[in-house]
Amino acid sequence: MKPIRPFLFLSFALGLTVAGAVLAQAGTGNLYRVTSKIEIQGMPMSMPSQPVEVCGPKGESSQAMVPRDKNCTVSDYRVSGNKSTFRMACTGENPMTATGEFERLGADAYRGRMQMSGKMEGEPMDMTMTFEGKKIRDCNYATESPQAQANAMLAKTCTDMMRTPTYSMYESFAKPGALCAKDKARYCSAITTKEITPDLIRTGQQVPYYFDAMQACGLSRAAVVAKGCTLAATQRDYAFIADFCPDQLAKACAAADPAKDYEFVVPHCPAQAQAAAAKHCAGRDFTAMYGSPHGNFCNRYAGGQLQQRRGGTAAGGTGTTPATPPTTEEAPKKPSWRDRLKSAKDKLTGED
Repeated sequence: MKPIRPFLFLSFALGLTVAGAVLAQAGTGNLYRVTSKIEIQGMPMSMPSQPVEVCGPKGESSQAMVPRDKNCTVSDYRVSGNKSTFRMACTGENPMTATGEFERLGADAYRGRMQMSGKMEGEPMDMTMTFEGKKIRDCNYATESPQAQANAMLAKTCTDMMRTPTYSMYESFAKPGALCAKDKARYCSAITTKEITPDLIRTGQQVPYYFDAMQACGLSRAAVVAKGCTLAATQRDYAFIADFCPDQLAKACAAADPAKDYEFVVPHCPAQAQAAAAKHCAGRDFTAMYGSPHGNFCNRYAGGQLQQRRGGTAAGGTGTTPATPPTTEEAPKKPSWRDRLKSAKDKLTGED
């Protein structure tokens, strides 16, 4: 699932900007208790809010305390007494514009409001956010700032996901700009070892992300299928070879056992099927075949021969294989950001 832009849930929820590296060296700061409220047009209820504690550097200007993403620029900042107004423009994947106001309530408190409009994943979005903060104590900005806490939380999240990496996580590790990009090499090594199997390749034809994940890790669809073919030969997965590995079909037919692999041999290996039928089926009645290890093969072969005589093209030694993998079904539509946002709200509030 594609994550909603962190800007909405980190910077906004905290109500403080992430300051630069110079401020991060300040050592101590002010710890604020911040509450925020987000209302999105078209959503029946606002997102639930609860106070969070945020460490900001001492002596920070009001303009620096306007909540914003790294891709956002504050302009037209005007101060009148303890109140300020500003404009903001955000570029990138989800461009937005905003107008807002900021008010200092003495030395230890502030409040503000922003009205934003733009697009989220191609859909129009209008959002209003209100925020307020009150100082509760001093803090160490270098270790307790929103950026430091976010980095620590992100590192833990990436570490936790790497315990059981799957191809569905590729956007977090292998996509350009991924949150866990520093772990891309470990992630790709894991999934290209664990997630490339004949069964998963079959499944990957029908689900989103599988081949996207492999490509993000440097493997084309053809390279993934080639690895699957090698494994299929080792595992005697002849059904996979028949569907995906035409260049290995002759070798597989030579290795297959007609008594055990009759579902593969009869339709895909006409020469081997004919030879086995002549040896194990010709001249035997039903009773004799019933107790024979080749009984199932003989029945399957006879059924295929009957089908051919009737003009059918099903089993019976045609020796043909699909030129391309089976047609894939359309991938399920990804939920929109509004649906994901509502789902997140329902989980937070406990609603069904």
